[in-house]
Amino acid sequence: IGVMFLSTWVVNLFYGFYTPDGLFGFFTEIFPQTENPLGWYAAFIDHVILPIRNVFAPFQLVSEFLLGLGLLLGAFTPFFSLAGIFFLINTFLATFGHDWPWSYLMPIGILAVTFFSRAGRALGVDAWLVKKYGKRWLLW
Repeated sequence: IGVMFLSTWVVNLFYGFYTPDGLFGFFTEIFPQTENPLGWYAAFIDHVILPIRNVFAPFQLVSEFLLGLGLLLGAFTPFFSLAGIFFLINTFLATFGHDWPWSYLMPIGILAVTFFSRAGRALGVDAWLVKKYGKRWLLW
């Protein structure tokens, strides 16, 4: 899932979706919110996200990269699993009616299993942190 996020990040960076104008085009041309059957979410995009796209676009750039990197490296895996679920639910709602639903629901399910199975404690950064500091420092 980390590779999925990072590869999507590279493509979005290439197409300029992490700029204010790119984000605006994403929500008005590629996935127009006027065609989103979820009017309440389309209103959220139009009245909350797009007016602050100068702040939201760089935030999206950094957070999506860190999300993919954290999952790939097994660092703070439960946190990044929940963040990934939140991100994918929002993306699913923003693209509702345009994309195949399982392209979001399957990774959400995998991230839920990752969260509830306490993944990241055998390999990766989390495993190293547990060996170094013990299990107590982890709140999960």
